[in-house]
Amino acid sequence: MTRSRLAAAGLLLAVFGLGALAGAVGVSAVEHGGLAVGTPPHGREGMLARLTSELELSGAQQDSIRGIFRRHEPAMDSMWREVRPQFDSLRGVVRDEIRVQLTPDQGKKYAAMIERRDREYRERRSDGRD
Repeated sequence: MTRSRLAAAGLLLAVFGLGALAGAVGVSAVEHGGLAVGTPPHGREGMLARLTSELELSGAQQDSIRGIFRRHEPAMDSMWREVRPQFDSLRGVVRDEIRVQLTPDQGKKYAAMIERRDREYRERRSDGRD
């Protein structure tokens, strides 16, 4: 493997690791009331909602950005399918390491929290929202 391919693979793994960390922080925020009900949707529409809110995008800008997301969706989805098994494996390791730090009661709550998060993710995927 060439040096540039190794660097690209390392960068990709780092980005997904940071994504996992951000996801864990987000789950924690939701569990502790940090995010209100009715928060923006996940995935591309959620990103568009955040961009619209923070950058005050016009309707035309929103349509253009939605088109950008659509145009790159096949490549992004393809890349995610390739990396997903590695991500899932790393997420499992992180979850296992967290479980070891918890009391039995916390472990039960954590298991329920993870199950709820995974169920919500599956529901979003089946609805095509993520």
